[in-house]
Amino acid sequence: MPSTNARDLMTGSPAVCTPQTSSQEAARLMQDNDCGSLPVVESRDSMKLVGMVTDRDLALRVLGRGLDSNTPVREAMTKNITSVKVDDDLKAVERVMTGQQVRRVPVVDGQDRVVGIVAQADLARALGTSPEVSRVVEKISQ
Repeated sequence: MPSTNARDLMTGSPAVCTPQTSSQEAARLMQDNDCGSLPVVESRDSMKLVGMVTDRDLALRVLGRGLDSNTPVREAMTKNITSVKVDDDLKAVERVMTGQQVRRVPVVDGQDRVVGIVAQADLARALGTSPEVSRVVEKISQ
C-alpha cells in the first residue's frame, strides 16, 4: 500500500456550517458545493469540529419529523464524530471509514480545526486497482 496520508487524499477547505445554521441554508450549501454532507464547526473563526450533518439527516430528522426549514442544524447533526489528522496514513483513514461505516471523514489539524474532508471515492482512487478497493467499499457500505 502506498504511503499516502490524509493530506494527500483530502479535499481542502470544505464547505462547513455551524450548529446555528438553518437546515435550509445547510441544504443550500450542499447543493452549491455538490456534496452530501457538511462538517459542523463551533464557529467559522474557530473551525473546531463539533459534528456532521448529511442530506439524509436533514431529510429524516427535519422533514421526516415535520420540522420547518429554519430548524437549526444542531437538531439534525450527528455529534461525537470521528475525524482523522492531516498526517494520518491511508490505513488510519480506512479504519475510521470502515469502523464507523461512513463515506466521508473530516480531516483536522493539530488544533482540531477542520481543514479538509476525505470521501470514499478519494480512498478508492488512492487504493487504485488493488483488490483492497472492493473490500474497503463493501465494509464501509455494510
